[in-house]
Amino acid sequence: MKRLGRISVMTLSIIGLSLILGIATSHSVRAAVSALVTVTNTPANPVPIQSVDDKNAFQVQYLVAFAEDPQQVAIPTGQRLVVDFVTVNGDSFGPGPTQPVIVLSSSLTGGGSASYYLSPVPTVSGLSQLSLAQPVKVYADTLFVEGGYAGATPTGFTLGVSISGHLVPIP
Repeated sequence: MKRLGRISVMTLSIIGLSLILGIATSHSVRAAVSALVTVTNTPANPVPIQSVDDKNAFQVQYLVAFAEDPQQVAIPTGQRLVVDFVTVNGDSFGPGPTQPVIVLSSSLTGGGSASYYLSPVPTVSGLSQLSLAQPVKVYADTLFVEGGYAGATPTGFTLGVSISGHLVPIP
């Protein structure tokens, strides 16, 4: 009984101390009033906007096969491709365990270049059918798509690669 009483007294003491400290340290805060903003755009001087919907949409599909040369993605002059999503589907076959890879090699005008490696996985364990669907973020003024592999040299593979994104003007 004494123990329960001590716990109750300590709990009430802590709650009381918390209330006293909370009241003693509270402040009133007021928001600063700022001047109103007026937008005065006219048809001759419109608000600049950029849509990444229909008119800037971009999608293309390539068939990538074993031992083929890289394929260049046709990007309109003066535009930069922003790749948002890539899907890969196909088959791989060979004498041993092989991991086909899709390589996206991009470069920027006056900037650097980079290679992005995408590895599709078997759709069902033990089968040669492969797939991959994933969001990516690749910026490219020039873009090449090619196949590669890790592991045993494959007899062959054929992969469909779908690229979707949008175009923006090169700054």
